[in-house]
Amino acid sequence: MIDPNIWRRLAPAMGLATALTGSILAGVLVGAWLDRRLNTEPLLTAGLAFAGLVSGAVHLSRAARSSNPDAPPPPDDRSEPPSP
Repeated sequence: MIDPNIWRRLAPAMGLATALTGSILAGVLVGAWLDRRLNTEPLLTAGLAFAGLVSGAVHLSRAARSSNPDAPPPPDDRSEPPSP
C-alpha cells in the first residue's frame, strides 16, 4: 500500500524542481519577448535562459546546503575586526 503522506515527503523536492524549471522558463519567455521587441534574436533569449539556469542552480545549491545538518556553517561576512 502507498503511504498517504508520500506527497508531504516529496513536496520539498517537487518545489525545488519547479523553481529550477520556472527560473529557466521565465528567462526564455522574457528573453524571447525582448528579442522580438529589440530585434536581437537569439541573444537575449540565450542569455536570460542561462541566467535563469544559474539562478535556479544557486537556489538548488542553497536549499541542499541548508537541508544537510552535517555541512559546515557558511563563513561570516562581517567586515568588522574581532574585538580584543
